[in-house]
Amino acid sequence: MEAQRPGDILVVEKDIHFLTEICNALRNARHNVVSCTTTQEGLEHLERIPFDVVLCSEHLPDGSGCDICHFIKMTPELQQTSCAVFLDEENFESHQQVIVDSTYNSGSLPCCEADEFLSRRLSASELILRVRTLIRMRRYLEEINRATSTLMSVAEGAEEQNPHYKGHCKRLANMAVELGLVLGCDEWELGVLEKAGYLHDIGLICIPGAILEKSQPLSPREMQIIKQHCVLGEKLCHPVAALKGVLPVIRHHHERLDGSGYPDNLLGDDVPRLAQIFAVVDVYEGMRLWRPYRASMSEMQAIKMLAEEVDNGLWNRQIFEAFRDKVLPGMDARLRSTHIYWASGGVPSSH
Repeated sequence: MEAQRPGDILVVEKDIHFLTEICNALRNARHNVVSCTTTQEGLEHLERIPFDVVLCSEHLPDGSGCDICHFIKMTPELQQTSCAVFLDEENFESHQQVIVDSTYNSGSLPCCEADEFLSRRLSASELILRVRTLIRMRRYLEEINRATSTLMSVAEGAEEQNPHYKGHCKRLANMAVELGLVLGCDEWELGVLEKAGYLHDIGLICIPGAILEKSQPLSPREMQIIKQHCVLGEKLCHPVAALKGVLPVIRHHHERLDGSGYPDNLLGDDVPRLAQIFAVVDVYEGMRLWRPYRASMSEMQAIKMLAEEVDNGLWNRQIFEAFRDKVLPGMDARLRSTHIYWASGGVPSSH
């Protein structure tokens, strides 16, 4: 990460004198600067040019800096862009203590998604330091995003090596998110479930292929090696800060509520809630897939067996019933509409 490398900066400010001062200070620090005076101009620049940092005024002739920040945070390809709002001095003094989780909830700014709020009295040197911090944050987020994307690509690429598992990650991600929605998960939890769809078994890349592809029953030693994939997957993803919420799902998606799962033999509610949700989907998916030691099951067969396992205390009944009654109906058709097929000849639910 090159935090000291000059950044590309957009400044949106209605006061021409203040705008000139800011731009001169930033250019003297070797940053590339684009400036404008209205919300509309700012949005037009954002649609054309990738910026590291956007600095904007609290009040603009045709809107506000908060409008620009909202546009940035709601546009997927811009979400890593750092944005800051210059507050009028009275607002800065009265509200600088109430910025929580990048959400501003007081005074003349009822809701602003800026990453930082700046005083209009900042000296040039203070402004440069703040901008460096914002650039550092932007590039840190880029690194996190690249690392996450790389891990997800590795996981998806590994599945592509076996035609029987083609589409496995996408199916799991779709079904887990749909189940999470039914169960009232919030946006952050849904993001965890989606990433888990790709990363839950990434530890398998560390397991010898001869064991994974073995058609005969595994020896006790081989089974122990297989069970290590949860721990190995957690270790692989641990350095990526953005995946912190996914780690419990990666580690615990093979736990069972009766304590017979692995790797930690957790019992009942000791199994993290998101891991319980993901486990129901993962077990169903596993039943529908071909294995070296058995044929794939139909939807009806898989649900019947899953229900029996719920009766035996392995999985959460509420989660299973929500999956069976509210997610599975029409699921194959929804998957087909997004070109995600079950592996048997590319035809869903005909096994």
